[in-house]
Amino acid sequence: MRKPLVIFSVLLIGFSLMLAFAQERGGSRDDHDDKGPIQAGFAVITASSTSSSMAAFETFGMRQGQDATQAGVLPPSLTTSAILFVDSNGRLSKNLGVAIVNPNSSNANVTLTLRKNDGTSLGSTTMTVPARQQMSKFITELFANEASIPKDVTGTVAITSTSPVSVIGLRFRGKNFSTLPVTNLSPSTSVPVISTGVGGAGSILLPQFAAGGGWATEIVIANTGTSSMTVRVDLFKQDGTALTASLNGQSASSFTNIVVPAGGVFVLAPRNENGDDDF
Repeated sequence: MRKPLVIFSVLLIGFSLMLAFAQERGGSRDDHDDKGPIQAGFAVITASSTSSSMAAFETFGMRQGQDATQAGVLPPSLTTSAILFVDSNGRLSKNLGVAIVNPNSSNANVTLTLRKNDGTSLGSTTMTVPARQQMSKFITELFANEASIPKDVTGTVAITSTSPVSVIGLRFRGKNFSTLPVTNLSPSTSVPVISTGVGGAGSILLPQFAAGGGWATEIVIANTGTSSMTVRVDLFKQDGTALTASLNGQSASSFTNIVVPAGGVFVLAPRNENGDDDF
């Protein structure tokens, strides 16, 4: 039961940050390198012009033969105050992973306050998430230095930040996992400009991206408008530097000039030699 938790711990905390280029199999390109290092970070989707007609979501997970353990992720609003349900139990291999992305140009001080199901405060911890970087850990790791906090907890964790951040929760039960919705308690704000042509009003930040070692991520971009839309997708490592991945037969950290037809969708995903993705 610990193997999935070890994998997820690597997925959310460290990730070995090198990319595997696509392998050639029988003359056909394959975007997968299941024996390559696990890597992850976050993604930013930017339209060439500010538009309210862009929508996006992603699916990521672990390939297991012809099947995949997967979770769908909707892009959360940036927040300075949010709350997550917590249910950790070592005997049942239950835990909550929390990933936080700070897209701002200055560091964010993030405080997490853990409470039991009766509302009693168990303790708080504060961490600094550097500018334009991602931090991710299990709840049990975040409070590991607090001797008074039990390992098994059912309750909530309140998250407050000095600047707007993107937060995602992933709930684990053994090898199975799912996305846990984050309740935003503050007014929503736009993604700031991260670099030239990346981010800004109308852009979308996906706080978790995973590839390599059997992990894969599919990004779906929808155009709800009446005219075609040109977008770009940029991938970043946890430390904010470019993350190169093989998607749709191309190895890159920036996928540009993507045209999404009016009322249509565009799917960016690792493809096998038949052109199929994992989800």
